[in-house]
Amino acid sequence: MLRKLGSYLLKYKALLGSLILVMMIVAILSGFTIGMIIPVVSSIFGKSHASSGPWIFRWLINWIGKGDRMSGLFKLAVSLILIYGIKFPFSLLLCYLSDFLEQKVIEVIRVDMFRNLTNLSYRFHSMMKSGELLSKITNDTEKVRFALRRGVIDLSRNLFLLMVYLCLALWASWRLFLISLILAPITLGIIHFIGKKVRGRFTLLRKQRGFLNTLASEMLQGIKVIKSFGMEEYELDKFKDANKLYRKNYVKSYLLKGFLPASSEFLGSILAGAILVVGGILIYKGIITPDRFLVFLGSIILAQQPTRQMNLAYGDLQHGLASMESVREIIEADDFVKDDGKVNLISFSDAIRFKNVYFYYDHSKPILKNINLEIKRGETVALVGPSGAGKTTLVNLILRFADPTNGQIDIDGKDIREFSLKSLRSKIGIVTQDVILFNDSIRNNIQYGNPDAGEKALYESLKKSHLEDFVESLVEGLDTEIGERGERISGGEKQRIAIARAILKNPPILILDEATSSLDAEAERLVQDAMAELLKGRTAIVIAHRLSTVRNADRIIVIDKGEIVEEGSHKELFESGGLYARLYELQFKDEDYPRKG
Repeated sequence: MLRKLGSYLLKYKALLGSLILVMMIVAILSGFTIGMIIPVVSSIFGKSHASSGPWIFRWLINWIGKGDRMSGLFKLAVSLILIYGIKFPFSLLLCYLSDFLEQKVIEVIRVDMFRNLTNLSYRFHSMMKSGELLSKITNDTEKVRFALRRGVIDLSRNLFLLMVYLCLALWASWRLFLISLILAPITLGIIHFIGKKVRGRFTLLRKQRGFLNTLASEMLQGIKVIKSFGMEEYELDKFKDANKLYRKNYVKSYLLKGFLPASSEFLGSILAGAILVVGGILIYKGIITPDRFLVFLGSIILAQQPTRQMNLAYGDLQHGLASMESVREIIEADDFVKDDGKVNLISFSDAIRFKNVYFYYDHSKPILKNINLEIKRGETVALVGPSGAGKTTLVNLILRFADPTNGQIDIDGKDIREFSLKSLRSKIGIVTQDVILFNDSIRNNIQYGNPDAGEKALYESLKKSHLEDFVESLVEGLDTEIGERGERISGGEKQRIAIARAILKNPPILILDEATSSLDAEAERLVQDAMAELLKGRTAIVIAHRLSTVRNADRIIVIDKGEIVEEGSHKELFESGGLYARLYELQFKDEDYPRKG
């Protein structure tokens, strides 16, 4: 996972290089402030209590030593202010570059996720839970962002600081430095062991968070059903149980994560005690000067902060890598319908043909079996049959939401896989029972069918879909926002907007999932009139739920258990006494309805 995250960072090599350079400068300047102990000791206690140090400090000692003691102290204060004055703009630049790199990487990750989600097959989306996908897009990318900042950028920045402080400590006293190294293997071992545990914990926590999102998403989508069945308390209890489990694991995970800095701090206190004792002995014996001991002590004390931050960052990195694994599942998912077609479908002039088509989601049970069907240009064909018979799957294959497991589908004698997906789908319009509208204006929802259409074509689609009066009654007209999934308008209005969208697209082939079963009589009449306008001069495949609506279809195809079992006109099928007749009788047994064509 770290390698995958690193590949995104390496897309911005110049920016990354600049950031590393500034990190090094800030770290060196931070170390320089510790080194100022040498001229401070020399100025206050005299040169006999201070070592010579690097050339820059020798120069400072000589410069500060010229003149009286008060003049030396003034020069010392100016030197400290100057050092921090140089460090200040570099610290600001470090913050800016860190934020900029972090957001650039996360921007690309989000776009890669969204791009792949839009390109993944319809089958992939039908098998995934929407709440889990939303969790990956929002929560997991945020955790990756945090890991990138804390686990990579801050980790690197603190690593440079630690290196500078350790180099200063080594220069000050190699003997004390060796003592400090004794606890290093213990510390690293604890960090590695706890880090693996943290990553596993946060992987589990991520899955539980995705489940919570799924429960919330299902509640919001099914609120009408929940209220109508009086199941509010049931849904609340289900969410409470999942939320309680998430809370318990969250506390355990963060307790484990917090163990890293706490253990590091405890080991640091043991180290500090040992240094104080041994350092005092070395000064007493004249092996090191007081200023070197103070530089060493200051370096080791200050090194605790980047060490502690590195421990925290390591925990955050493991947390984020668990989320990066989730993000990678989306970015690297390859459940695509191959878009290898080199031919553009310019027009539709002959027929759609299914040739020995089989389709399986898995090989245990076929959804479609040996489908042979011809739909001629200008023909209206209705697909009827029991729920789960394979009607929707059949039309999904025409749109190439999936490809046949065996056999092929032709348009005008050419396998549809030879056409580019864009050109194929541009010739097919679809109006479904469950209308999908976007949280946007009426205008933009209709123009989704043809974004380049002019006002004349737009208003023609309004007229043909019987939306003119409705739009004119609205204060903002076509620019009226319809809410999420069109919740601010009625079912009939949503259907007519979907029809207007299809009319504006003006495709030669239409797929209609008959959508008037839940509408009142007036809304149904308007939708049926709009559909009549939509069907003019087009080839239509109608998935029929109410058999009364397909009596006038050119042909009715009866599908059962994935196979075509009957075919003919309403009159022919009704009089044959087969499955269609039984379904028709069952639907209208309690109604005084003419049963013969």
